[in-house]
Amino acid sequence: MPDNTSSRFVQKDAAAPETASVQPSQLQDIQQALADRGYSVDVDGVFGKGTDAAVRSFQNSNGLTADGVIGPATYEALMGRPMPAGQTVFSIADRFRTDAAPAAPEDKGTPAVSSEPATASNAIILLQQALVNNGYSVDVDGVFGVGTENAVRNFQASHGLEVDGVAGQATFYELTGKFLPSGPLRRFGNGGYGGATMVADRAQRLMGIANQYIGVPYVFGGNDPSGFDCSGFTRYVYSAVGIDLPRMADEQYNVGYDVSRSYLQPGDLVFFTTYLPGVSHVGIYIGDNQFINASNSGVSIDSLDSRYWSSRYIGAKRVM
Repeated sequence: MPDNTSSRFVQKDAAAPETASVQPSQLQDIQQALADRGYSVDVDGVFGKGTDAAVRSFQNSNGLTADGVIGPATYEALMGRPMPAGQTVFSIADRFRTDAAPAAPEDKGTPAVSSEPATASNAIILLQQALVNNGYSVDVDGVFGVGTENAVRNFQASHGLEVDGVAGQATFYELTGKFLPSGPLRRFGNGGYGGATMVADRAQRLMGIANQYIGVPYVFGGNDPSGFDCSGFTRYVYSAVGIDLPRMADEQYNVGYDVSRSYLQPGDLVFFTTYLPGVSHVGIYIGDNQFINASNSGVSIDSLDSRYWSSRYIGAKRVM
């Protein structure tokens, strides 16, 4: 199952599924309609992999986006009538929310996964709690290190998911039953696969938070998850780990102390000259000559070695 996109779970015109109540009888009607059209699906009120595959096949055959989500367009094409007002949008994630799902067994020895929704600040903790509850030995510390990555890989391998060590929407749902607030969770920096130096906990938390906003659009003057500019992004992310930065890139360049490029560490601020002379762009170094930043293409990961960025690099600052 692909694990690198969130669009397959919720259509843009759908109500937020975190608060939706999934009734098995509603889904059974949809499954019966699929079965009547010749698709192999269990009419059991649970949106599992068989239902997901049947929905995708139906969508593909009817010129619809084959995302496995039963939204208004798919519902009307399948059922022959508009989706009723208030009708739940269904996807494979709903098998964790159906009223027919059995209650989780009591486990007095491990912490339960929180009932609160996933946010940028708690998503890694929720992931680690779920891994522990599934029998994996990981520290529930909010740091996506080598141990967490290896546990995610093992979980993926045993559950038929793409084995990449990255907790995207499918893996996160399989473990927690919750929606990620934005981008996938992954390990950054020098903390694994033979790396000599473990990334400081604070820097690792910072990078995990920054990663959640990959794909957020660029907005000039933007300083929140609805849209960031470069310095609004760095200021927002650093504030999440208790570090208050000035608002503008050139002001941030006056904070902390200089670091040469050969001694960069994950969490350092990297600065560039772009549309104005002097410092006019900033990002966060994540290791392996890469940095995360809010550029014209939105929040993304770029390389310091690229022709564009290497020619515009000014310097770096360490603020923690």
